[in-house]
Amino acid sequence: MICQRTLTDCGVASLANALGITYEQALTCFGPQADLRGTTAADTCNALLQLGLSPAYATFPAFYQHLNSTGNPCTPEIVGSCPAILTVLSRNGHSLHAIYWDGQQAHDPDPKFPNPRALEDLVILEAV
Repeated sequence: MICQRTLTDCGVASLANALGITYEQALTCFGPQADLRGTTAADTCNALLQLGLSPAYATFPAFYQHLNSTGNPCTPEIVGSCPAILTVLSRNGHSLHAIYWDGQQAHDPDPKFPNPRALEDLVILEAV
């Protein structure tokens, strides 16, 4: 499990875990200073496209609640057994956080939280 190294590089670490590559390789998939400025689900989609992959993107009810907007959300169960990088509401309930879902468990790249979590324990906003 590759852990994040800064407060904002959870997307970099999650991409590394999802693809089975090093942190440094994942970092090169994003723009300059992604480890310092953070990444978005759109950045992750672009990184995967540049690697020749065909990512899918989904939003969930919590995404629209976070934006105080309406939309056409998927149900979180759609993630199911499909590996994904999830955008979740952080444990503090205010900021966003990227984690790797291996199809069975969620792996948080934050080194303070080494234990995997179940899908139903997460507030999922987006999946790539």
